[in-house]
Amino acid sequence: MSTSKLSSLKSQLTQLRNARDGVRLATALTSSFFWLAGTLVVWFVLDYSLNLSPLHRGLVMAASMPVLVYGISQAFSAMKGWGASLIDTAISVEHRHGIDGDLVAAIQFEQGQAVGSAELRSAVVDYVAELKNEINIFEGFDSKPTRNRFLGVGLIVVLAIGFCFLAPRHVSAFFQRLAFYHVNYPTKTQITSIQINGQPVDLSNPSQPVTVGYGSALELQIACDGVVPKNCRVALRDEKGEQTEAQLPQDADADSQFTYALDRLIQPIQYQVFAGDTQTPELSIEIIPLPALKVELAATPPDYAKGIQLSAGNSSTHMAVLAGSNVSLKAIADRELNPPSLILRHGAEEATYSLSADTKQNNTWQLDTSSGPLNNVQETIAYELTAIDQHGLQSASPIRGTIRVVPDRVPNASLQTIHHIVLPTASPVLRYRATDDFGLADLVLRLDIRRPGSASRVVEVPMKSFADAEPAQTSVEGEYALAFSQAALEVGDLVQVTLQVTDFRGGAGEMIGMSDPVHLEIGDESTVLAAIAEADKQSEQMLSELIQQQLGLGESR
Repeated sequence: MSTSKLSSLKSQLTQLRNARDGVRLATALTSSFFWLAGTLVVWFVLDYSLNLSPLHRGLVMAASMPVLVYGISQAFSAMKGWGASLIDTAISVEHRHGIDGDLVAAIQFEQGQAVGSAELRSAVVDYVAELKNEINIFEGFDSKPTRNRFLGVGLIVVLAIGFCFLAPRHVSAFFQRLAFYHVNYPTKTQITSIQINGQPVDLSNPSQPVTVGYGSALELQIACDGVVPKNCRVALRDEKGEQTEAQLPQDADADSQFTYALDRLIQPIQYQVFAGDTQTPELSIEIIPLPALKVELAATPPDYAKGIQLSAGNSSTHMAVLAGSNVSLKAIADRELNPPSLILRHGAEEATYSLSADTKQNNTWQLDTSSGPLNNVQETIAYELTAIDQHGLQSASPIRGTIRVVPDRVPNASLQTIHHIVLPTASPVLRYRATDDFGLADLVLRLDIRRPGSASRVVEVPMKSFADAEPAQTSVEGEYALAFSQAALEVGDLVQVTLQVTDFRGGAGEMIGMSDPVHLEIGDESTVLAAIAEADKQSEQMLSELIQQQLGLGESR
């Protein structure tokens, strides 16, 4: 019976308890929302107005975080009393209506939590069952503040959505900056790109420096968009802390571009660009040494000049080689480079080759000998070697040099005789001498026979052969008796004798040297004797003059 009497009251108390829990939860959540929204607004105002760096953003967030935690903890203090029991709810109602414990006692009797006589229990329960119609359980409970809080939350959300719609780029930039990304708030002027000596600067990652070679010129190109100002400002700071600024007018060729240039940069710098209402974060330029590149040349002489090297392989950029030599070229660098480029110039012709890496040595490249641009060199070649490292830097100037060809000289020959009038069957003695810079192959006497009334004819008389001589014969001299018996000569013939010398080049286009001709006249015995007598007379006269000179010198002494 007691259950039916208090069931309505207990239902109302349960509704009151749930309503109070809902208010507590709503109060805690809306208060936390207000604290969080207020903190975001403060962060945005400070960041937007002061354009905070990532470090300063972190400091502001760290400093405000305790305040935010305190506010949220205070907001959730409204949850005190959450999940109260039915008895606790009844006690609060008794206090509100001034009831002296009968409501609680009736619930306890009904739940069997109180001890008393059956008459007392029945009387209390009946009294409370009649009292429920006289009191308002929900008196003093007001949910209007909670509704107002939700209205405030809704208003803030509407304003936030409107701000996101009107300024989405600002909102996006703000949250990216909260994540410490290097982005700027939208401005009327935008710096779209910066290039250092043609290298693009990553504006989204200002901590990444751009490298410039030591002593290189610096050209900083700035491109803007939007409302382009008439002037742009660049602030620079060196490693000693000294600062300088430069005002850059618009380029004559492009209104949206600005250029800053230095003839020579020898130390790292920090710089910042200001254009209109925008600016870049502080950017940096690093100085690194220019790559050092040297070349080594080595020549392999042709077979006919084995063991002879005009210029040994070394780091010199110039070399003299023999015609027909094979030249090897090797480039050595002090750091990792892209494959060097080699330009070869033969007169007016020019060709470019790429060197391949040497597998046995680091940072060493060589010209592929299979392509043969420096094999069997026959003319002087000028070359130019350039290379670029991984930073896009190259040596201050390309390596230039020449491979000069020293040609094989023509053999030298001489031929002499005493008697120039001989018999048709004579064997005149010829004194000869032949030299070559690398080796002799063959010596041949060439007889050009001219007879009055008939065509001239040529007879060749082999003298010596050195083709297989080891070592190579570079000089030879002696006397040779030229037998006319097989030449079918007659009195009156004129014979022109020339020594023909061929050098040894192993079949690689031998060269022929000729002596001055010796002229012989074919005569009879009387003519020959007369010539001999004349020669004796001239010899006697020369001897007499020599004696007189000797005597004269003795008298004067």
